[in-house]
Amino acid sequence: MNLRQKRILIAAAVVIAGMMLYPPFYYPRDALSGVARHGYDWLLGSGLGRVEVDLLFAQFVAVGVIGRIAYLLCADEKK
Repeated sequence: MNLRQKRILIAAAVVIAGMMLYPPFYYPRDALSGVARHGYDWLLGSGLGRVEVDLLFAQFVAVGVIGRIAYLLCADEKK
């Protein structure tokens, strides 16, 4: 593993940790306006919404696939 590959692994880990701390939320309908909200919020925030686990999992998969492709592209060729 070379230096570029280590940096890619660290970057992917930081992005995944950030997604876990700031996940996508779904907030229930507002009683006054009747509008449901979607957005991102701190994990230990107000606690009024629920985490959209399916969207978070899709983001994890996307970061994993992109990180794996970048990792493989930065590999040194051995001749």
